[in-house]
Amino acid sequence: MSRLAEPIDQLPAVLTVDGLDVTVSGGVRAVREVTFAIGRGEAVGLVGESGSGKSLTCRSALGVLPAGCEVSGGRITLGAAGAEPDTAPGPGAELTAFSRKQWDAVRGRRVGAVFQDPASYLNPSLTVGRQLTEQLRVGAALSRAEAHIRAVELFTAVGLHRPEEVFHQYPHELSGGMLQRVLIAIAVSCSPELLIADEATTALDVVIQAEILELLQRLRAEQGLALLLVTHDLAVVAESCDRVLVMYAGEIVEDGPTAEVLASPAHPYTEALLRVASIGAWGRRELDIIPGRPPETGAELPGCRFADRCAHAAARCTEGPVALHSVDGGRRARCLRPAGLLGEATAPVTEGASV
Repeated sequence: MSRLAEPIDQLPAVLTVDGLDVTVSGGVRAVREVTFAIGRGEAVGLVGESGSGKSLTCRSALGVLPAGCEVSGGRITLGAAGAEPDTAPGPGAELTAFSRKQWDAVRGRRVGAVFQDPASYLNPSLTVGRQLTEQLRVGAALSRAEAHIRAVELFTAVGLHRPEEVFHQYPHELSGGMLQRVLIAIAVSCSPELLIADEATTALDVVIQAEILELLQRLRAEQGLALLLVTHDLAVVAESCDRVLVMYAGEIVEDGPTAEVLASPAHPYTEALLRVASIGAWGRRELDIIPGRPPETGAELPGCRFADRCAHAAARCTEGPVALHSVDGGRRARCLRPAGLLGEATAPVTEGASV
């Protein structure tokens, strides 16, 4: 039976993750019953401290988990766009049992990805134009001449100046911002339904970061592209995402419309992140911290995994599992007292606010 008790979103789902478990190092649960859906054209932010399971969740949806990691439970379902018989997945395809051949029909075609260090995902011995045209020839079945024309168009579309010149350059000849634009061009070259951006703007300066985020927003508007954006920067989420998922110690602890969650968090961890991240109050002399530390990966705890760091914890918080349940309409929170947090004003998130 599905763990989805009610529709998460009214938009046609591009990707549905239902009860996802990921284990590492021979059975240690690093991701626990993660459930969410992304609608067509929707931008969803995924936030949380390092080690919370964000990247493992994204890599599960791409079929590129690191060695020693595996999906041990749940379902990942791709939406119902067109498919090619015997090679590409059909409507409602369940991805977790895919063969390598089936994944090759998904990655780069229906699901694109952009990561933090673009240089490490590009071949240093090939020009960036060659790498893009190879993707177009394989993924879009274009001829060499057609692929060259389309590559220049894509380089232009992602904001690269002198695209014909860039086409003939090698990765080491380009700046970090230019490389990220090249990687985005490759990722969207076959018009995917979903783009997963895992810390894609983290290493960029604020000006280039803003340009990349503006580019992603434009691609969403022009192509109906759904976006899963993993970031530590709550200001980026506030500016770019329709909905936000907050992860802690492998679990989603809050999920809801971005503006509502950031204005009035329903989980103490979200509240703590906002308190720490709101660094726009320059009059403050000391930075807030979240006391304590997250539990060890895979640690089995009797109740709420945030309880020992929570200012609101009570005895009942550690007596048994805490479910992710609906609060305040379309929001969800993994807390026994979300109503006590809702309505408590939080300082507005400002530019540069990072987790």
